[in-house]
Amino acid sequence: MKWKSTYKKLNAAGDVLIKGLQDTLRVQHHNATRALSRSFRKARKQKGLILNVITNKRYWKIVNNGKAAFKPNLEEIYKWVVKKRIKDVTGGGLSQMAIAVRIARRISEKGIPSKPYVVWTEGNNLKRTDFAGVTKEKKKNEVVRQLTGGVVADVVSMIRSEIKRNTTIKK
Repeated sequence: MKWKSTYKKLNAAGDVLIKGLQDTLRVQHHNATRALSRSFRKARKQKGLILNVITNKRYWKIVNNGKAAFKPNLEEIYKWVVKKRIKDVTGGGLSQMAIAVRIARRISEKGIPSKPYVVWTEGNNLKRTDFAGVTKEKKKNEVVRQLTGGVVADVVSMIRSEIKRNTTIKK
């Protein structure tokens, strides 16, 4: 069976999920450099009806759940310190690498705060964890609508072609 419409709708559903992930990261204030938001890609298995939204950023699990951090990557933390232009405000003359080392040591000792790690908003309802799960819950109905339209179109097309094939007069 040809799934032409379903493939198109699957691709559109991937766009919906990526946009949703980016929006959730923005709302949860996780866009320090926007590198994670820009890294999401769709990967569909060839001739399959499986679509994965992927990222090449290994730290996505830590952003998604702060308790996932066991051993911090000093190089990545240093890049972040440089990108954010973090300087020593105590007057101790710490270099950016020394600041990164202190952050890494703190993460390895205590992890990254997960719950309750919130920023106050009206009604105090901002959640800073599980951006992937939040997006899944928000977008699941929209994805179902997208995919249902594609599957229905493909099934109708298949039925039409079968009816046409079965009703043609053979000479």
